[in-house]
Amino acid sequence: MSSQRNLFGGAITVVLPLALIDASFHFDALAHDNDAVSRTVHSIESLESLASPETTPSPILLEGSQQIAKFNRQFEDKVHILLALYRVTGKNVDLVLSANIPITTEAGGVLGSDDLNSSKEAFLAAARSLKIADFGLFA
Repeated sequence: MSSQRNLFGGAITVVLPLALIDASFHFDALAHDNDAVSRTVHSIESLESLASPETTPSPILLEGSQQIAKFNRQFEDKVHILLALYRVTGKNVDLVLSANIPITTEAGGVLGSDDLNSSKEAFLAAARSLKIADFGLFA
């Protein structure tokens, strides 16, 4: 089943499947909360979940980066963002799991590719294993 969706505030419309999820709406909200100077989405993909689909939906995974100037610093930190979006349709709720991984910082800290890959693997394991045990939480 499909429905018409508004893009760019309704300036463009498109008919899309109801199951299609746009995780970039949540990524933009996180960028706003982080006071990001810039933001880039690198990829969006479906992720197979270890939980039963009858109890917990499989997440959509977004990977991106943001330039963030925190605590009145002069220079921005480059932060790698991992975001898993679980659309809980029966409760009309989006559950978001996210990780902010600093890549470079004003203080000169640099995260190596091995450490970034380890962080990604840990996040993917968490995203795959997340299980909603009590849907009453979303009353």
